[in-house]
Amino acid sequence: MNNKRFIPALLLIGISTSVALFSCSKDKPAPGTDDNPKLENLPGHTYTLAGNGTYGYIDGLRANAALNNPNGVAVDAAGNLYVTDQGNNAIRKITSEGIVTTLAGGTGAGLVNGPAKSAKFDNPIGIALDSKGNIFVADFGNNVIRKVATDGTVSTFAGSGVIGFNDGKGPLATFNGPAGIAIDHADNLYITDNHNIIRKITPSQDVTTFAGNVHSGPGFADGTGSEANFRLPEGLAIDGADNIYVADYSNNMIRKITPAAVVTTVAGKLAPGSDNGASTSATFNGPLGVAVDKNGNIYVTDNLSLIRKIAASGEVTTLAGTKERAFYDGANLQAKFNDPHGIAVDASGNIYVGDEQNARIRKIIPPAK
Repeated sequence: MNNKRFIPALLLIGISTSVALFSCSKDKPAPGTDDNPKLENLPGHTYTLAGNGTYGYIDGLRANAALNNPNGVAVDAAGNLYVTDQGNNAIRKITSEGIVTTLAGGTGAGLVNGPAKSAKFDNPIGIALDSKGNIFVADFGNNVIRKVATDGTVSTFAGSGVIGFNDGKGPLATFNGPAGIAIDHADNLYITDNHNIIRKITPSQDVTTFAGNVHSGPGFADGTGSEANFRLPEGLAIDGADNIYVADYSNNMIRKITPAAVVTTVAGKLAPGSDNGASTSATFNGPLGVAVDKNGNIYVTDNLSLIRKIAASGEVTTLAGTKERAFYDGANLQAKFNDPHGIAVDASGNIYVGDEQNARIRKIIPPAK
């Protein structure tokens, strides 16, 4: 299922850094108690980090908290997760101990800046952190990029709220359904845009088109800058050398963009499938999210409810999932997902997935080496 769509709220309506953000501080049961069961960490297994499996909007202990179509996921150096709770139009935080809080939004759909708790978003999708701990959100429904500063203030970083593809400074630029977002070592933002282009936003808010060509329409072509074509690009990730990886959804491929805007295909073919093997022969079926670890391994959420791995050697394997849209925690290749979207990897190599239709955040622990 493509995440480029609006999801009504149901009842109740890259670069990692350590972040300290405006959360309420309350006494919580310690991990490992009956009220807050400790998360297991068995290698080669998938667990639920947060979410009770029902659509809702509840902060608190990880097993009791409720989410509504959690989508984008980012992780900081301390192991805290930041999630775009798409159905609740909220930005949620999950601590390494499993405490869920709301950082911003959650008061209904809209475009309202100001204090985090009174700000409004409209179907937020992508999320990333800069080197200073600021959170940036691809606000899909509002066609803008939002910033949640460390002091709790929400602002519009780029975009006017009008659909378009104009480059320019801050509010002079326009976007069409921004979805994926990633940030490089210089704090430049990269955005996937529904016009089948990749946009770049500098820290001084200058917006340019980095790769792809809005005038040539959707398609497939490698090349430099505007010579390249994409077809519904979704998630983004950036490696240690500032290469960008793109989940090219409708081309069923993972693409790579160098800092010089040279676009190549890393893995996949135009024909959909789920074949593992060498990158040139492996197939994907609607890749949605992408993440890269410190060793250059790439992780992909696939529309077949699979989590795929592209090793630095180019070998593609299935890391977790069975192709059955369901829910099950257990051994990675027996675990079940239902519409996994955003994906992130922490410094220890653990993978986190926004499992949308299961209303959960899942944690995948790689097999022991």
